[in-house]
Amino acid sequence: MSKNSYATAFFIAAALLAAGAEVVFAQSEMDALMFEHTAGHADNRGRNKNAGKSESGINVKESLTDNLSANKDSESEEDEEEEQESWLKSLITKGTSELFKSQDARVQAVEKQRIEQVLQNRKSNAANFDISGVKLRMSPKEVEDTLLKQGYRKITETLDVPNFIKWRSEELCRQHGVIGFERLNACATMIAKENGFQFVDRQVYNRYITRESIEVYFTSTFTDNLAFSIRYKSSVPFSDSKASKNVYLNNIKVFDFWRRIDLKYGAPDNESEVKWGLGGKKPYLKAGTGRLELTDPLLKDLDSARMLNEDTRFANTQYYTF
Repeated sequence: MSKNSYATAFFIAAALLAAGAEVVFAQSEMDALMFEHTAGHADNRGRNKNAGKSESGINVKESLTDNLSANKDSESEEDEEEEQESWLKSLITKGTSELFKSQDARVQAVEKQRIEQVLQNRKSNAANFDISGVKLRMSPKEVEDTLLKQGYRKITETLDVPNFIKWRSEELCRQHGVIGFERLNACATMIAKENGFQFVDRQVYNRYITRESIEVYFTSTFTDNLAFSIRYKSSVPFSDSKASKNVYLNNIKVFDFWRRIDLKYGAPDNESEVKWGLGGKKPYLKAGTGRLELTDPLLKDLDSARMLNEDTRFANTQYYTF
């Protein structure tokens, strides 16, 4: 290749490199301008809100404790606002917004009907219900404290031990020479209590002034000894007489009971069974004149399942060594 050819190639390569550098420099300059423009907008938006604060969000005029407290409060407020939005509220709000957006009367009528249908078809969550302040999954101590404040008195408290724990404890006592029914029972109870298996099985409370009673059943310690069934009964006397006065008084007692039920729990989800709840194994409330039953079947089933697992673990004990 001649010297002229080399020179020509050299000048072409130099021109290409210069053009590439200009493109890169132009692109970098454009990116820098865009970054400055975005940063300027962000700074203007936050200038009034963060007056007196540094770029890191810290107010230099306040102490470290005050800054931390302010940040924590703002975060907790945002979290609470998000948690307060339920699916039902969102659904109704969405329908309401569509209702006001549309100018068509037919569309407005359809949206209004849809919202009413949502409200009518929603079911009650009986897990949030209570009877005289007593709720499901309360501990025996919480139940007692609540009912004592309502004027009830505890008349019965039954302690129990799961059968498989009791039987195995009796076997252990027998192996150590304990004989006799009463001694075996006392020995087995003592062993179960020392190992944390004894639990409050049932409590009964009475309010003598109004002739009301509440009976509460609890799970075992395998599910923290919590209330899974609450049963209310009123012993207000009803007359069997057919006299007009007695019939009138009986009707007043019945009307007052169901009026209070309606005010406290609303209309039942299942009118034929007079039952509130989401269905399935979820908590439910049943009512009859002078009677209420609030039960959590799932909690009782969970308690039985955990006892079964523990029994299976005990079943793997090695009695033989051959």
